[in-house]
Parts: sequence; structure tokens; C-alpha cells
Amino acid sequence: MALLMFLVSFLCASIGVIYFYFKGVYKYWEKRNVEYLDPIFPFGNMKDVLLARADFGGFLQDLYNRTKDKFFGIYLINRPCLVIKDPELIKTIIIKDFDHFVDRGILADEEYDPLSGNLFSLSGQKWHKLRVKLTPTFTSGKLRAMFPSVITAAENMQKHLVKNLNRNPNENIYEVRDLSARFVTDLIASVAFGITVDSISDPNVLFRKMGQKALEPTFKNGFVTLLSFMAPKLLELLKIKQTPDEVEKFMVSVVEQTVKYRGENNIVREDFMQLMIQLKNSGTVKEDGDWSAENVDSKKQTMTINEITAQAAIFFFAGFETSSSVMSFCLYELAKLPDLQDKVYQEIKQVLDENNGEYSYESLKKMKSLERCMHESMRIYPPAPALVRICTKDYKIPDTNVTVEKGTNILISLLGLHKDPKYFENPKKFDPDRFLPENTAKRPPFTYLPFGDGPRSCIGARMGRLNSKVGLAVLLSSFRFELGPTMGQELKMEASQILMQPVDGIKLKLIPRK
Repeated sequence: MALLMFLVSFLCASIGVIYFYFKGVYKYWEKRNVEYLDPIFPFGNMKDVLLARADFGGFLQDLYNRTKDKFFGIYLINRPCLVIKDPELIKTIIIKDFDHFVDRGILADEEYDPLSGNLFSLSGQKWHKLRVKLTPTFTSGKLRAMFPSVITAAENMQKHLVKNLNRNPNENIYEVRDLSARFVTDLIASVAFGITVDSISDPNVLFRKMGQKALEPTFKNGFVTLLSFMAPKLLELLKIKQTPDEVEKFMVSVVEQTVKYRGENNIVREDFMQLMIQLKNSGTVKEDGDWSAENVDSKKQTMTINEITAQAAIFFFAGFETSSSVMSFCLYELAKLPDLQDKVYQEIKQVLDENNGEYSYESLKKMKSLERCMHESMRIYPPAPALVRICTKDYKIPDTNVTVEKGTNILISLLGLHKDPKYFENPKKFDPDRFLPENTAKRPPFTYLPFGDGPRSCIGARMGRLNSKVGLAVLLSSFRFELGPTMGQELKMEASQILMQPVDGIKLKLIPRK
């Protein structure tokens, strides 16, 4: 009995200590005279996200709309975080004074979790050195050389659909997020890993299943992703990997076998993996047009298999999610607007007619209406709904008395910016004309940031846009898209997820064009 009383007393005392600790933390922004939203113990301002009541992007957009100042404070459980709203201040943070906000503050434990050692997650000098090495891998010349792999994957998808569409159009309902993801899986398997995969014909192929396992919108995956920037030390303490063991072993094995096979057989392919092999063997990527890679003594190699795998994996995971999302969201909006869809189709048809029915890297640039539709889709459904930074040294915000302390999280709500009526009139409306040159010129800079900006912007943005544009052009040239019978005029997003993932997917009817 005495032991029970002791345990109860100890538990109550512990809860009390934790409560008063949090109460002290929750005075942080008030003491600094910064506008803030009242936190709730022990969630901070993250209650709805952590309890799976809201998606992260929508939650942050709601906070953005509830505040008036250029920036405001929130609490990520027990971590003070500053949310930036003002476009000029955003520019200052991500470009002008970037040296104060170099890192994302995401855990990168290369020993325990090798795939976390990627360009997206790394910090400081490790990030900078890797960024310099990888920048030449996404030049126009490199993308042009990889284009045949992109178009091959898209045309394989087109042929499969034509072959398998039912004669009864009412039965031709496809989940286009899944369809787009399978297309991107085949494409990135070829370009990033140098292997041939056909998940369009067989959605159960191992490469596709590994991608699903890593990115499926489960509570666990969403929670781990949230913790990776909200409480990275907790992930490190508990030794929780951001990538499941099974996926990590598969990725490492594929890269190891590919690198070994190419080296032993002098195989050269014009793809991302070949560029990684160049980096491994010589420390630099060669000029456009030169895809060769010398075999060197293993002691002189500048990248390990794990480091190559980490870059190939983030290329796969980021490209898989962003490209397939842009495609599926764009198709959804075009399915709601048949006149606009027909306008885009006519443009694609005209470009193809001028190019003897063939797709090329150059001809794709002429599809301006399609490109504007993609931009508008990324405005409403940005690939990542927020930009994340961490203050790496104390920073006084210009023209204020507020000093952001080292270690403070910074968030920029892209959904908030992209749907702010000050910058985008009638923001819920899908209107690609917002991105006509004359309209873009009228808009304040740094109000549209689907891939970020500055030194820490998405290095593969051009590749991602190319993948999406090819996939959309091939699909829209062959099929008309209509909403499936279960689809409404708005999409609800999965709760507790960082990325925007619609509940039950996006089901559209495909009707072959004559």
C-alpha cells in the first residue's frame, strides 16, 4: 500500500513538474512582445495535427489566416517556432540573410539511419559541400539527355491504358494519384537507379511496393515525419528511423548491385546514377555530354554506397511524391473544367502536329497553357505546404526589436501565401491565367514558392516539373478526364500528414480521344 501511495505521489509530482516546465516555455513569445496563438498543454499549438484532426498544411494555413502581423509565434509541442508571413521578410530570411537560416533542423543520423544523410536533411558544411557537388547533375543538358527515359515511361503508361480501357466508358474509372505514382516510379527507377521497372502493368512490383511502404499516408509515417523537424532529438534518443529497415536494405542493395555491375562491365548510361558514379570515382560531375566514369582505387573514392543511396532515395521519394501530386491534382482540376481541358488539349495537339507527332525536350517548352495549369495546381496544392528553416545564429529581425534566438524553428506557410486574397484574387478558383507574364509581373515576389527559393531551394525542381509535364501531356493528348461518381468539387486531405494527400485518392473517368 505504501509503495502504491509513493508511486501515485511520484507520478503526480512528475506531472506537476512537467506542467510548470511547459507553462514557463509557453511564456516565450509573450516575453518578447511577439504576436502568438495560445498553446494547449502538452501539445503547444499542434493538438489537431497530433490527434489526427487536421493535416499540417491546412492547420498552418488556418493559423496564417487568424493572425495580422508580419510574423507570429507558435509552439511545436514545447519548441517555440516563428511563422513568417511577410513576403519581403521571407526574401530576407531565405536569400539575403541566408547565413542565419542555413539549416532545416531535420535529424540526419548517417550512422544509424543512412538514408537520412541526404541533401534535404543535411546541415552546415556537409550540406554545402554536397549541394556544390550535386548542382551540375540538373543542368539543361543533363535533363535533355535523360528525356528519352522520361518519355519512354510516359508512352508505356499511355499504351497500357489504351490497351486496357473497357469498351463501357462508365467502367473506366482510375485512381489517378496511383496511376501517376506508378508512372513516376517507373521513370525514377530508370533515371535514378538505372533499373527497368514496369509498375504500370504490374502495380505489385517490388520497387513500387517499397515506395508505397515509405510514403503511404499512415499515422506512423506522418507522425515520424512531424517529429523529424518538431522533435528531432526525440527521434535520435529513441533511435527511430525515418525510412523503414526493409526499404533501406532494398535501396542499398539496388544501388550496390548497379554500381558494381556498371563498373565491372564498363556500362555507361545517361542517367542520375551515372552522375553519382562520376562523383564517387572522381569527386566531380563531368561536363554535359560526357557520361564516362573512370574506375579508381577504392581508397580514393569520394562517396560511399550509403551516401549515393541516400541521394538516389531522396530523389525517388521527393520526385515520386511531388511529380505524381502535381499530375493528379492538375488532372482533377481540369476534369472540373472541361472547356479549359479542351484548350490545353488543342495546344498539345498543335505542338505535336508541328513536331511530326513526336515529343521532344524543346517542343515541350511550347506548351504554355499546360505549364500555367501546372503552376496554378501547385499554387492550390503546393508539393510541400510549408518551408522549414532553423535559426543557426541569433538574428535581429529588421526594423523590429525582436531577436530570433539560435535554435528557433522558422515556418513559412505556402498554403497561407498561395491562398492569400491580397496576392491571389478569389484564391479558391482554379485560374491558370494568374501565371500569364503580365499578371505574374504585378504580383509581389516571394508570394509563390512551390519549390522554395534561394540556396536551399529544391535542387530537382526542373526535373520534377519536366516529369509532370511529360506525364500530363501524354495523358491529355490521348484521353479526356471527367470526375468519377464519388468525387466532389473539393478534396479533403489526410490528417496528421505533412504532404497534401487526399482522402480516398482522386478517381477520374478516362475517355479515349478519337
